[in-house]
Amino acid sequence: MRVCSIHTLHTLMKSKNLTRYTYENTDFQGWRVSIQRCGRIITRYFSDLQYGSEEESKAAAIEYRDRVFANMSQHRNDLPEYMDLELEHVQQLLREKGAGLNPHRGQSRGASRA
Repeated sequence: MRVCSIHTLHTLMKSKNLTRYTYENTDFQGWRVSIQRCGRIITRYFSDLQYGSEEESKAAAIEYRDRVFANMSQHRNDLPEYMDLELEHVQQLLREKGAGLNPHRGQSRGASRA
């Protein structure tokens, strides 16, 4: 049996369900949160450009992931329905973003950050 230190476990849990994208030949650099339960996959991206830095986008991704996990634990009896609602929420954010809205700040793409 392999024993992990508390620091190692903390590091693993901090990065669970998170993937970093830093490819040189793509427009996107940031973090992806991907959670799969009950045959549903929720995937949401957090751009460094949108959030201002790699650290801020990671913090937003972790906050989102932790909120989804907390909600999942509250919806154990109706988890498939909760996953469907969260998936619809993510899709709505994408539709708003496609319409030129920044769903995280409530600003249009051309607006300056306060």
